[in-house]
Amino acid sequence: KELEKAGAQSYIIDLRNNYGGVIQEAMLTASTLLRDPHVVLCYTLNSRGGFKPQENMEYIVDKAYPGYLLSSETSTVSRDQVKREHPEYLEDGGWTSPTSYASLKELRMTRGIKPAVRMNTNKNGDGFRPVSSGDFQKKEMNLEELANAISRNSQKKLVLLINEGTASSAEVFASALHDNGRTVALVGTKTFGKGVIQHTFPMPDGGGLRLTVAEYLTPSLHHVSKVGNLKYDSGIRPDVYCESKQGIPKNVGADLCVGVALDVLEGTDG
Repeated sequence: KELEKAGAQSYIIDLRNNYGGVIQEAMLTASTLLRDPHVVLCYTLNSRGGFKPQENMEYIVDKAYPGYLLSSETSTVSRDQVKREHPEYLEDGGWTSPTSYASLKELRMTRGIKPAVRMNTNKNGDGFRPVSSGDFQKKEMNLEELANAISRNSQKKLVLLINEGTASSAEVFASALHDNGRTVALVGTKTFGKGVIQHTFPMPDGGGLRLTVAEYLTPSLHHVSKVGNLKYDSGIRPDVYCESKQGIPKNVGADLCVGVALDVLEGTDG
């Protein structure tokens, strides 16, 4: 709040050496930075073949949702959209989770989910296209496109810092923002690559058996964890590579990757 009052227009969020935590909290936090209730934060794929999107709307209707943040738009704009489209979701017990066995095509038709499409339409390749006066004069631009253009222009710019210590729910948080075009860039090195859901079953001798029962996929349907003989390594790759071999300095001014992030942000101005 202090930064907003001071007029901050862009932010650097440091996820380096963030080993994750409660996945629901990570997705709730991501939902406060994504305006559209219909975007997907991640997908879950369970051991029985069930495949389900984790919708932004699920967290917007949650009573713990603090509102849409880091934007010049009102903090209630996302919840207001839900109120217009599905007022029943805001009632106690009104939200219903989608089935785990519907196709993406069916989910788009029945629930209106929007698969991630990261834009790279300007020279900076930062995922944002500035709104010009001509955008508002195009006759072919529909109301949804206009709303999206206004939303992009209202958002405060974000750069996320990641490294090999960024893991688990921190990776889900980063990919939720990145794949939905909310970040200017991911800066750093490839993340750890832990996107599995594990349950621990107690054993009679006092020990425990930990089984992997599901995994998370990013909004762009990429694995976070390496699976079998997949061509690509696990983890989330940065848009801008920056390695800090000397560790993360306590003095922010001496942090090389923070400097790179600032350069990225400055490169998007004008």
